[in-house]
Formats: sequence, structure tokens, C-alpha cells
Amino acid sequence: MAEMAYFGKTGKLRLYSGSSDGTGGVYYFEVAFEQMDFTVVGGRPRPDEIPVLDRGVLNTYTHHVPGPDSPLVQPQNLTFTAMIDNTRNRNFLPNAMGNLTRLPTWSVNGVTWSNVNGTTSLMNGFGSSVSTPLPYDTQHDRVHVLTLWQGDPQNTGLLDFGFACRETWFQPAQVRITEAADSVKLAATGWIYGPISMISVFDAGTAV
Repeated sequence: MAEMAYFGKTGKLRLYSGSSDGTGGVYYFEVAFEQMDFTVVGGRPRPDEIPVLDRGVLNTYTHHVPGPDSPLVQPQNLTFTAMIDNTRNRNFLPNAMGNLTRLPTWSVNGVTWSNVNGTTSLMNGFGSSVSTPLPYDTQHDRVHVLTLWQGDPQNTGLLDFGFACRETWFQPAQVRITEAADSVKLAATGWIYGPISMISVFDAGTAV
């Protein structure tokens, strides 16, 4: 039996491109989870349940009808911070978050990346799967954000726990660099347009 331990700040965060790696996965950039915090909602909201009464009276004819599906497509918030080092994170992390500085060619560590816009689906109020709407802005490039916290401290990968936040967009103005006495940090606010789900393993892919 695994030793019981509480989840802590030991884990990894990955940002996934839509570019195929040619081996059954896609490219991703990984950030170590030491000294990082990650906050996300537990799942997407559902439509309101609107009560319908029998001429204003609560009786056996009373029922509910679904409200508009607009809450389903409203982006949900996630936040995290990461330490900026003098090699990888200083350049690759902002690029992996959606080409924040709008380079002519979107690449991470020499690998060309593409967005994941419209590659997932959402469940509408009637329980049907519908493709996630595409953005209007042509410079709105979403990536998949996956994170795992270490589970069993004695066995790497066993009992890991985390979330997949599909089609996440990082508004460039909501990514901030903060200087502290002993470090430089990146603080990011992202908006999740696709599904949110719990995971125990990462998606297949190739690190860049």
C-alpha cells in the first residue's frame, strides 16, 4: 500500500501545442511545479434550472426547464505563477503560452507550434456534444494546459492527480513579470474555453 501523503507543490505543468509530433502525440513545453501555485475551477458550469409552476402554484405539474446555454461557453479562469530562470522559462514559457509577443513564426525551442482552437467539444444543456466555438480574434491562440501533482512519494507517477484545461487562452495583458528580492516570477491568468477534467496521467507528446 502506498504511503499516505498530502499533495503538495511537487509536480509539473505542461502546455500543449496542436502540432503533431509524428509519433501519435503533439509537442508540449513542461514547467516544474516547485514554487508554483495553480488555481482552477472544478469543472464547467451548467445552464440554470428555471422552475415552471402551475399558474404560480407548486404542485405535481411543477417542473424545470433549462436556461440559456451561455454559461457553458463563458471562459473559466485559471491562474498560476512560475519562476523565471536564465535559460528555458525566460523565452520558451511565454512563447508556449500562445506566442504572447506575436513572433512572425510561432515556435518553441525551434519547433513550430499551432493553436488548438476549436479542437474540443462541450456538452450543451440537452446533453449533446457541440464543437467548442472558434474565436473571432485571429491572434487568439489557445493551448491545452495540463497539470499533475505528485501522488505516492515512493513511486513516481503512481496516484498522481491533476486537471486538463482544454483550449486555454492567455490574454497577453494578463501575464505579468514580477521582480522580487531573490527571483523573477511570471504570474499568468488564463481563460479556459474547452472542457475541464480531472486526470491522472499526461497526454502523449514530445517535450520541446
